[in-house]
Amino acid sequence: MAFMDKLGQIANKVGDVAGDTLDYGKAKGKIVLEKGKIKDVKEAMGAYVYETMKAGGHPDMERLQAFCAEIDGHMAEIEKLEADAKQSGQDISDAFDGGEKE
Repeated sequence: MAFMDKLGQIANKVGDVAGDTLDYGKAKGKIVLEKGKIKDVKEAMGAYVYETMKAGGHPDMERLQAFCAEIDGHMAEIEKLEADAKQSGQDISDAFDGGEKE
């Protein structure tokens, strides 16, 4: 009977490790999505500035600040995901970009 109990404990431990790996994968996936959103916002901001300047206008500072606030929101989410992962014993801060921040 002790053998079966020990086997059950090992199976639970394997299940816990697999669950942690899944959470790690989810966190990495969410970070990739957030970085993609940052890239999209930066592209939209650049296109807005280019088109405005090309037409002889001046970029609206409130609109630019809104773009920056959106980027900051995505960066804060990335930092939160990284902190949550680190707190659980995993460091994913450089999982995709060699440690560089956007």
